[in-house]
Amino acid sequence: PAGTKLGSGGGTTWLLQDCYQQECEDKSFDEWLSQEKRILLHAGGQSRRLPMYAPSGKVLTPIPVFRWQRGQRMDQTLLDLQMPLYEKILSKAPEGLRTLIASGDVYIRATEELQDIPEADVVCYGMWTDPVLASHHGVFVIDRNAPDRLDFMLQKPSTEVQAKLMQTHYTLMDIGVWILSDRAVKALFKKAPVGADGSLTKAYDLYSEFGCGLGEHPSLPDADLEDLTVAILPLPGGEFYHFGTTPELLTSTEAIQNRVKDQRFIIQKEVKRHSSVFTQNLSIVNKATESNAYVWMENAYLGKDFHFTTRNVITGIPQNDWNVTLRDGICVDVVPIGEDAYVLRPYGYTDAFRGSCEDDAVMYLEKPWKQWLEARGISKEPLGNWKDIQAAKIFPVSNDIALLGQLLNWMIAPEGNTDLTEMYLSLPRLSADEISIQANLSRLVAQRRNLMKTNLEGIASNWKKSVFYQLDLKDT
Repeated sequence: PAGTKLGSGGGTTWLLQDCYQQECEDKSFDEWLSQEKRILLHAGGQSRRLPMYAPSGKVLTPIPVFRWQRGQRMDQTLLDLQMPLYEKILSKAPEGLRTLIASGDVYIRATEELQDIPEADVVCYGMWTDPVLASHHGVFVIDRNAPDRLDFMLQKPSTEVQAKLMQTHYTLMDIGVWILSDRAVKALFKKAPVGADGSLTKAYDLYSEFGCGLGEHPSLPDADLEDLTVAILPLPGGEFYHFGTTPELLTSTEAIQNRVKDQRFIIQKEVKRHSSVFTQNLSIVNKATESNAYVWMENAYLGKDFHFTTRNVITGIPQNDWNVTLRDGICVDVVPIGEDAYVLRPYGYTDAFRGSCEDDAVMYLEKPWKQWLEARGISKEPLGNWKDIQAAKIFPVSNDIALLGQLLNWMIAPEGNTDLTEMYLSLPRLSADEISIQANLSRLVAQRRNLMKTNLEGIASNWKKSVFYQLDLKDT
């Protein structure tokens, strides 16, 4: 529900309760829960670290066709890539395990056959991985003398903590794929109860609270959870690609594209000259050169005077004649608002959209946002909620495309000036939160599909070197 913090555990119980109320009037919740298997995908949230796909949700991020795989679609999303594995896992699960919960900002591959899934109240998949990567995620800790059971779970343990544990335990990184029995679901409801009006009394986290209350010696003991049995399964031949941040969008896509290097298995007969430059649904004049790296361009019109360099993400730009050069680390997103307007959102490659505009928030200039305001003669009051940069009214709205191009250059200029300050303040402005709420997704998707159609014609005519004949041709 809008304006409510649920946490991943509360989000799970709220979604199940809401689904039950919409689907079923003549059965109890327990009867409804036991009648079929379900997949829940945690794919909401503010997406502060991946802003360009926040309006439609990270799970609908367009993912380029893999150069080594057949049968993919030009319009595939992260969701399309995720679902086959989740469906396969759930089909193998024993009858009593009916609720699969997965994370929406990852792509997980199992390159080997899945093992049998044991009977337990909670079954979680983990992955053998580097301790540095594991230190950014949840970790399952398993006693070497009881390798089939969870001893306890930790959230983001340091490499030093993991090193000490490895003397007596195995550690597997949580990849966010959990299967719950009906009994475990009811235990989760006890921790995150949903009221008759759909409200929760408090937010509750599935991983740091529920997960840390599980195991033989839980790191966060909880009497309500101590009777639940837990099994941890290493994902066979597991591969884990995270899409939670702007840099990960580029690095994960690059890693996926380059996972096959044997030319006998690469279908596309053209050398990818720029391994970290990705183009989809795009009209572009200036092609990438050797000097360009980590550039993502999607759903955009980029004319002869639009230049990019390194660590640039460019999305949503309508037809224009802008004269723009994006320096290293500068990104730009344009989102349709209403019937004919757009909101302009410049941001930085590593921006996390956290902190106050008064002191610690850093934006695309890699300087405190306060300095940006001062250099342009703007007080913080017009920003509204300036204590949280995600909620600050920063991004201008207009139906004048040429003006938006001028404002873009003014906003990303390394040295501030006041030339357009009055114009900027006279326009409606939205916060990052408001962009996601007010975005006209029908217009956004229409532009993407029109560009994709033009691109398809191009790759069809260039079929000897393009991905055309490795696509799902019926779908195409």
